[in-house]
Parts: sequence; C-alpha cells; structure tokens
Amino acid sequence: MNKKLHADSKKKDIMQAAMLLFATKGVDGVSVKEIGQAAGVTDAAIYKHFKSKDAVALEIFEQDCASYTALIDYYVQKDGSSASRFRQLVDEVLHMHDEDQYGLLLLSQQHELFYTARMEGQLRQPLDALIDFIEQGMERGELPEQNARLSAVMVIGIITQLAVSSMHGDLPSQLAPDAEQIKRHLFALIGHS
Repeated sequence: MNKKLHADSKKKDIMQAAMLLFATKGVDGVSVKEIGQAAGVTDAAIYKHFKSKDAVALEIFEQDCASYTALIDYYVQKDGSSASRFRQLVDEVLHMHDEDQYGLLLLSQQHELFYTARMEGQLRQPLDALIDFIEQGMERGELPEQNARLSAVMVIGIITQLAVSSMHGDLPSQLAPDAEQIKRHLFALIGHS
C-alpha cells in the first residue's frame, strides 16, 4: 500500500474510533490517548493528521452534518408533495441510524465547537435544510403557516433523542420497525394530517 493510502487509512481509523467515543462520551469526556487506544495508533499518529482533539471532533461533526444536510437538501429538491418527501426523508434518516447510530448521537450533542461552527456560518447544518423544507411546504400550501425554525428544531430534537434513547436501551437499537408511528408524530409536529 502506498504511503498516501496508508495515511488516509490511518486517518479514517482515527476518525471512526473518535466518532464512537465522542458520540457516547461527549467531546470533553474523551482524551487523545483514548482515541489512540481505540484506533490502535499512538498520540503522535493522531497529531500527524490533526492539530488537536477538537480538530478531530470538528472534522467528524462537519462530515456528519454535511451528510445529513445533503440528504435533507436532496428531499427539498425532489419532486413530489411535502408529505411524500417528508415520509421518504424520515425513512432514510431512520435507516441511516440503524446502519450507524453514532452520527445522530454526535449531532445530538451541544458542544461549543459545533455551536461556534454554526454561528460563524462555516457550516450549513441539517436545521438549515429542514427549515428550507418546511418553508417550501408552506409556500406550496401543503403545510400550514408556522414558525419553520421552531418546527425544524423540534423535529431534529425528536430524531436525535430517539438515537440517544436507543443507545441507552430505552428504545430498540433498530428504529425503522417503528417508522410509521414515528412519522405520525413528526407529521403532527409540522402540521400535516
């Protein structure tokens, strides 16, 4: 394996190990040493790829945000009614959770790093995309007038809390089997009957 592929592989291992740790213990609850142990690398190997633990967390968060934001943006652009697109979006998010719950767990955290990235406008987030989705539904007359930001915050709060409850064993590890009930509650939240 050439050096670049090996370095990329090590960085990916570090990010995967760190994501799991950050998602379950919080950014502040994890040390560089723990990340190294989980990834099977030394502290020096981590610092070869990242300036700091916070840099690792921010890169993971940005990738995770980008992934969920792109998904929601896709459904904003997709043809169909707001109801059918929202139904598909929720199904896809639940499927993503069931494949890898750590992404939603990381998004559920309110760490200062993530807040700063959002406030400085460095990063379009799922909240921004969901606001666009709800506003589009209102403009089309498919959703009732509402505070789109408030509705989007509540939808994302419910989705991320489902992931937290799943991790803690309060809900099953797989959420897709409960998709119909979840969608009914989320539809009620955005005012769609």
